Amino acid sequence: MTPRARGSEIAERVHRLIGRAVSGAVLPYLLLGGLTVAAVIVLGRDIEHHIAAIETWVEAQGPRGRIVFALFFVATTSALIPESILSMIAGALFGPIEGLSVVVAASLVAAALQYGLARGLFRARIERWLGARPPLVAIRQAVLRDEVRLQTLLRLTPLSPASQNYAMGAAGVRFPGFLLASLATTPQFLLEVYFGYAGKHVARIAGRSARAIIIHDVVVVGGLAACLLTVLLLSRLARRAVEEAVAGVDPMDGTNAPG
Repeated sequence: MTPRARGSEIAERVHRLIGRAVSGAVLPYLLLGGLTVAAVIVLGRDIEHHIAAIETWVEAQGPRGRIVFALFFVATTSALIPESILSMIAGALFGPIEGLSVVVAASLVAAALQYGLARGLFRARIERWLGARPPLVAIRQAVLRDEVRLQTLLRLTPLSPASQNYAMGAAGVRFPGFLLASLATTPQFLLEVYFGYAGKHVARIAGRSARAIIIHDVVVVGGLAACLLTVLLLSRLARRAVEEAVAGVDPMDGTNAPG
């Protein structure tokens, strides 16, 4: 098989890998949506009272509650618990702006920690794991060719941020560029945080009469739709760019395939 043919095959396998990641990324949204519906059915009109009680408790915790949540985020995502679940919880607890701030700050701390673990303690294990997965090997080779741009594009795909942190740390990419590229996950975090916030708001709407729905409610739901469309567009563009970059890599020898 020629290097070009191998590159095309790997690009197709990367396409399928990201496609599976998309399917997996949908599950937390379905889970939160199902929990919201169940809560509305069980609690009915009383749901407004319960939500208000939770908000009062969260506010009573002050900055300490945000710090504890951030530390919990770092610990659980380092164990490969999906970031999306925690981001949605942050949106429901802290609101869209403060929730996003907490999640982004915690994600940067988690990224630095996971990078350090991958560079040292877990490096041999991660190398063995990557070696058995040619699409990931090709992605790593493409990243080493164009570190900041490719890392940024990868952050816009639905691939797990923590898995990327470990893989990039083991690959030995430069830390400043790695941390800068980590910020590209912000649009995805925004969608997840806003989804959690909107889910809580929709539960409140369900506890009111139809006449009580106001313009603010419509804006909240419309904002969620706008976030979703934006993230989907960015993810699609990033996915295509990553596949094109990987197609130029010959996974058999670690060099770029000739044009």
